[in-house]
Amino acid sequence: AVGQLTRDFGSWNTPWNAINRFQRLDGAIRPHFDDAKPSTPVSFTSAQWGSLASFGAKTWPGTKRYYGTSGNSFVAVVEFGPRVRAMAVMAGGQSGNQASLHFADQIDRYATGRLRPVYFYPDELAGHVERVYRPGGDAP
Repeated sequence: AVGQLTRDFGSWNTPWNAINRFQRLDGAIRPHFDDAKPSTPVSFTSAQWGSLASFGAKTWPGTKRYYGTSGNSFVAVVEFGPRVRAMAVMAGGQSGNQASLHFADQIDRYATGRLRPVYFYPDELAGHVERVYRPGGDAP
């Protein structure tokens, strides 16, 4: 293990987040990864090791870093009461279209466990809506 870490990363004393990464290059169903392209450090480990914030990662053809493809893809905390409150995060983003602003807008939140507010009520949506769709109306 010491030899492999030294060979692949220059030192056996390499921080876990330099090895364990989240990368979303495009919207392809079959993932592919590239050590030379940007990626985000993730401190989570696999659920196999008892991590509740689970991130299953491994090396892929042509990579030395570990890239995750399994684990929590959506995490939410909900408080029920007179007014519902919730926080959530998705791995990556809401969109599979890499041209969308929402393709990768939640990667840093996911990797650091910083959940975002979930809006349930019209007054909460003010200032956060990009477009509105009503079933039976014109499609967006």
